[in-house]
Amino acid sequence: MTSMFTALFSRDPVKEFPFDLLNKYPDVEQFSVFSLYSGKSRTTQEDVSIFCANLKDLGYLHAQKAAACLKKIKTLRHPSILLYLDSIQTDSLIYIVTEAVVPFTSYVKNLKVFSNFQEVASWGLYSVANAVSFLSQDVKCVHNNINCHSVFVNKSGEWKLFGFEYLISYEDEPEALHKPSEFKQYTTPEVRDGKVVLKNNWTVDAYGYGCFVWEVFNGPLSDASLLKNPNKIPKEIQKDVRLLLHPAISSRLSVGDFVRRNRVTGGFFTNPVVDNLLFLEEFHLKDSNEQCAMLNSLSNILDQFPKDIQVHKILSRINEMIKFSNVGCSAIPALIKIGKLLGEEEYQVHVIPSVIAMFASQDRITRVRLLEQLEHFIDHLKPEVVNEKIFPPLVTGLLDTSASIREHTMKRACSKMESTTSAFGQPAGAAFRCVCIPVELVKHQSVDADGETQYRCGFRIGGGIDQDPAQSPAGYPDSGIYITSVEPGGAADQCGLRKDDKILQANGCDLTMATHEQAASVQIAPKLNYKNLNENLTRHLLRILIKDEQPGIRTNCCIALGKIAPYLQPEVRQKILIPSFCRSMKDSFPPARIAGILALSATEQFYPLKSVAVAILPALTVLMIDPEKQVRENAFRSCKGFMEKLEKASENPEIIPKLGLLEIFVVFCYSYFVKVADSFAQNMPQWASRALSSLTTKFQKPVSSLLARSDLKEEATTKKHQAEDLAPNSDDKNPIPTTNSSTVDANSTLPAASSSTVVKSESELLDKPKSDWNNWDDDWENEETPTEEQQTAMTDLNDDRFSMQTEVNEEIDWASGEDWQEFPFEYLHSEIVQFLLTYADEACVLKKLEDMGVRVGLALAEFLSMDMLPLRAEIDVVKFLCKEFWCAIFGKQVNSLRTNHQGIYVIYDNSFVLLQPFSNNNQYQEEVQRYLAFTRGLIRGALGNFGLNAAVVADVQEMPAVRFSINLKSET
Repeated sequence: MTSMFTALFSRDPVKEFPFDLLNKYPDVEQFSVFSLYSGKSRTTQEDVSIFCANLKDLGYLHAQKAAACLKKIKTLRHPSILLYLDSIQTDSLIYIVTEAVVPFTSYVKNLKVFSNFQEVASWGLYSVANAVSFLSQDVKCVHNNINCHSVFVNKSGEWKLFGFEYLISYEDEPEALHKPSEFKQYTTPEVRDGKVVLKNNWTVDAYGYGCFVWEVFNGPLSDASLLKNPNKIPKEIQKDVRLLLHPAISSRLSVGDFVRRNRVTGGFFTNPVVDNLLFLEEFHLKDSNEQCAMLNSLSNILDQFPKDIQVHKILSRINEMIKFSNVGCSAIPALIKIGKLLGEEEYQVHVIPSVIAMFASQDRITRVRLLEQLEHFIDHLKPEVVNEKIFPPLVTGLLDTSASIREHTMKRACSKMESTTSAFGQPAGAAFRCVCIPVELVKHQSVDADGETQYRCGFRIGGGIDQDPAQSPAGYPDSGIYITSVEPGGAADQCGLRKDDKILQANGCDLTMATHEQAASVQIAPKLNYKNLNENLTRHLLRILIKDEQPGIRTNCCIALGKIAPYLQPEVRQKILIPSFCRSMKDSFPPARIAGILALSATEQFYPLKSVAVAILPALTVLMIDPEKQVRENAFRSCKGFMEKLEKASENPEIIPKLGLLEIFVVFCYSYFVKVADSFAQNMPQWASRALSSLTTKFQKPVSSLLARSDLKEEATTKKHQAEDLAPNSDDKNPIPTTNSSTVDANSTLPAASSSTVVKSESELLDKPKSDWNNWDDDWENEETPTEEQQTAMTDLNDDRFSMQTEVNEEIDWASGEDWQEFPFEYLHSEIVQFLLTYADEACVLKKLEDMGVRVGLALAEFLSMDMLPLRAEIDVVKFLCKEFWCAIFGKQVNSLRTNHQGIYVIYDNSFVLLQPFSNNNQYQEEVQRYLAFTRGLIRGALGNFGLNAAVVADVQEMPAVRFSINLKSET
């Protein structure tokens, strides 16, 4: 029992104090018994301020003042008095914890540079006057210490009264009004002259308030004689300030009268800042008409408020209105405008919840207002928020009975980007460039500090045919769309865009004769998940395209489908684009027919040659005799483009696929480097130009070469049939090739390993004990040697399309002969790795290689699967990766594939092409990872093209054998 009481009374309250003292504000203790520190709560991480008094250093009288201040602030509650949170008091110190504030003297220095300083200062003076009146009339006491050193400012820009060390009650003796000598400039004339001061006297605080008004406009007061000269005090209150400072008590103006005399029409306290802030504080007392009128005008005057008041005071009030009243639609412009001042983390906390709440509103006007402002906040919406909170209520607008709502929803759901501006800068004098904004820039992703993916283009635009000529950017030669500013380090900056560039095309859309709003349209589709984008949104758009009675909405729907086409999955594109656009081309409304033609042309890269010949060209030829001239002109123009595509393919049909592979590889790798950093861009053309030149030097063969290649293929086919005759029983389910290197065609020229390479035969690798693989697949279903039970329970991975046994000879000969040598993948990969090691930070080389591989894998997978049947099953996609995709890149299939049928797959390549130059010892382990990173990205990108999100790990036990472990993550 004794030990319990000893522990209870021996605890140190300072150590248990739940706040941390951080930075000290200088010079506060010169006019106070307290020092001021910024602090932070240990439990909530909330910012606070801590007033600290070291009683041992203060002396008895000042220690008594500190204790009196603590006692008084605990009992005072007023909006203009500093908010008390917590405290501790011991024999040696006093800590008072309040809301986070800064000293007024330091705050006002920054405020004075604000253009609307006088009106903002009037709001602060109004607040302090209310606090003084509260003390005088309600608390019945005299503050006795009003000056610039007893006022503090919180994060909302509100001026708060503190400094209660010298506060006295009306019942106290007048002698208590005397203060130390450091406050002599603030001492009233009657106290300074030793005259008797009557009780219940408010005149002391009136004089102090007059001193404070003088300091607001002129700086800290050093001598009482300076009060005779008003200096920078506004003329409209100079007379009243003199009355506040009048030496005769009977003639002195009270603080309450000072407020009343200046809160009249044309008075100092009657201005937009004070009026609107007071309205916000009394908002719940106003009727709905007054509320809407005030909110509608608020966005136009926000620039008259400093940032701290907008962000922490006005914005919080707006959020309360949206939550508890029905005037959300009127608050949207102000909400969006203030949101531009916020950082990403603050935006997510203070703006996005209100946006989500308003999207869920049943009020049509609110939904339309949100859609009109979508461009300003769409970049801040995280993909999961868009899919779960925004998209469901948004698409209900596509079903609305109002045509206006349907059209607004469709336009905004499919096309809005970051905010644009109509403010034009003066051109720098450089020659105007004409640029096209690629889809890659629109789909640019960046990762913020929280690891969240963001989508931003990083530039602002101006111009358009709808703009007032008087507002046209001076120096621009026409009414086109121009880049008026580029965010330093942003995606546009990294892609080489610069101020004053003229935008001819963005995301496949012609902007040469565009309005400002049309130019601001790019996709939000990257934020939608697979289901919402490829199923829900497309279903609603197709319904509108077919059934909507408004021809303008049908036209815009066709345009919308064209805009989201780059983001749709390949099988979805092949299924819906051509039928949809061809239907629009049969519409009775001429603009709808034109939209169908233009949409086909803008998405021509997504159509296989067979679809062009069988479906697209016949549909276009019908429109060549259309009654409308503009329809005919567009039909001829589009038809010409598709014919050129077919002619190029007809000239060299066998080379086009390989040419496409190399183009995708080089272009996507090069574009990645250009996007990552300017320092890369100035070096990359050396290897990229060599690679691109191979498109003509290596792939453009004479006719004799093509005929020779045809003979080789026939010979390979013959050898294939011979191999089939010698192959094991077809009932054998083992897909692993049993042929060794001697069975490969002699003409085949597989990439040779270096003399130092230790090459293990396939049988040696397969005979390795499971312990070499750390027993990783002991309980897994092995695709090489399944048991009878597994054969009946597992998915058969060894169908005709994936049968490595029957097609191995053909595949090796076809992909690893001359054509494989002519496809310089190994050379390009080696050049890229060495380039990154030279110019990039060593710590991020692996990440850059993998990111580049993802981009290339996405494009290659789409290219290779364009003419295939849709791959719907997860296992079919992995098979495609192991056979067609692997052959196209590495000239051979993988050696084995294993799975647990729970989203995890293991790919074995027993002779990985990129590792063949390495000897089989541990000294190259670090370099090996560099040569696997790009392939990991290729796998992720290829799977991502089919909507599969994967994590890929590569490990090497004995080179050149590699194991790639794929973990398919379920989509959230």
